[in-house]
Amino acid sequence: MSVPAASPARAPGVMVEWVSADVPVPAAVRTDVAGFVGIAQRGPVQQPVRVASWSQFQAVFGDYDPRGWLAYAVNGFFANGGDACWVVRAADPDAARPATGSLPAGPAAPALTATAISPGTWAEGTQLTMVNLGGGLFSLAVDAPSAREIWPEVSLDNASPQFYDTVVNDPVRGSQILSLGGPADASVGTGTAALSGGADGLATLQPKHLSGDGPPGTAWGLAALAAVPEVGMVAIPDAVSRPASGGGDLPPRLSPGQTADLYNTLLVSCAGLRRFALLDVPSAQYEPGDALAWQQTLQGSTAAAFGSLIFPWLLTTDPLGAAGAMLAVPASGHIAGIFARSDLAVGVHKAPANATVVGAQDVAWLVDDATHARLNTASVNVITVRPGRGIRLMGARTLDPGSTWRYVNVRRLISMIELSLESALAWLVFEPNTPALQADVEREVRAFLLTLWQRGALDGAQATDAMTVRCDATTTTQDDAVAGRLICLIGVQPPVPAEFVTVRIAVTEAGVQVTGEQGRQVASAPGGPSGH
Repeated sequence: MSVPAASPARAPGVMVEWVSADVPVPAAVRTDVAGFVGIAQRGPVQQPVRVASWSQFQAVFGDYDPRGWLAYAVNGFFANGGDACWVVRAADPDAARPATGSLPAGPAAPALTATAISPGTWAEGTQLTMVNLGGGLFSLAVDAPSAREIWPEVSLDNASPQFYDTVVNDPVRGSQILSLGGPADASVGTGTAALSGGADGLATLQPKHLSGDGPPGTAWGLAALAAVPEVGMVAIPDAVSRPASGGGDLPPRLSPGQTADLYNTLLVSCAGLRRFALLDVPSAQYEPGDALAWQQTLQGSTAAAFGSLIFPWLLTTDPLGAAGAMLAVPASGHIAGIFARSDLAVGVHKAPANATVVGAQDVAWLVDDATHARLNTASVNVITVRPGRGIRLMGARTLDPGSTWRYVNVRRLISMIELSLESALAWLVFEPNTPALQADVEREVRAFLLTLWQRGALDGAQATDAMTVRCDATTTTQDDAVAGRLICLIGVQPPVPAEFVTVRIAVTEAGVQVTGEQGRQVASAPGGPSGH
């Protein structure tokens, strides 16, 4: 007869159990998620929405809009490797309103009202065809300019599983065009109706609707995006106006001064939230000299290290134009995609440059080497055409004129470290400020930085070359402890990108020698020229 094995913990004697002594390693926050603020055809106004693909953007915010750049930027983001972004549709919320219409009703009875699910003129002219099926049931066909829906059997009875508020108004499975509402005694008839009266809220659009500088309690543009902690970089494609013609609800054109004010607001916002701003020059017509002058209006910001200026605009196929027509678009959305691609493939520590720009056919201004050098020295990141290598971003500098925060990857890496440790060490608040606690903090921080070094995010042959961590009585004095402060001093060595690589080729009697900048031999070939 077999005897069931007893648990060792229940057997008499001494049991030795090995437990892992690994220090918990804080998780690094995401840096690849972008935030965009701009003009869209449809969608919630001044509310951040998470978008994970171009098709999802189209479903929520519509297609390309000839009045703005937002759709072009988001498409460029995903085309270049972006994985997720948050989008805020900017409009004047006091002027934007949805299209509405009254459905056919029975004799002497109130009607149901149909309302477009978001403000704008996008739903204007939507045709509604209702058929009274009897017994409080009806069918509804919805023919919008861009989509068609059929609801074959809907009920007025709120106890029915086919009740219109349950079926048509369901936020996930319901209509993507309209919602229905009405009094409890509403009735239905047979006939047609149309939606009308929608407004985009663009004619009165002001910079404050993009920046969030509104009345107390409002959250517009950047302010709405500030509430989303996942965002790591931000662009406002419609901070630069798109030339528009014709009538309708057109946004006023922003002057270069208004654009500069918006960008400086964006830089300050990114500095406070440790995000990174991607900025465009105001026009596709800007030449290198214009870009250099424009850069000076931004470099004076105290938050200049938290943003990059990109030049020039990109030429892409115009999705709204004739076959083969080209359109110049701001590059910030495409560059945000390159940042995300680099972050996901390697890490935020890698300079997101010397990278192919996907979705562009050409650049609006082709710079020569001498001009490129002047722009790069002035911290203007150039997109250029490299023969045989396509269109590439060939710059990774911030707007900061100093050396400490010169490079994009250095600034973004340090921001990631700060945010990651803030999140991981939130448990410290109200813990007893003892030497044991300080030792725990030092171990946890050191484990996090060690992981970064092992991934190549910190520079140094040894871990001790890459980082220093100290949290003890020398960093947290008795006065600090009494005041409720715990101080941990951290030093890191970020990797600095090699912007310029000098290669020397020497032809001697011994052969051809190719050496790097420091004189290290890279390659050699025997058989130098004869006659020496």
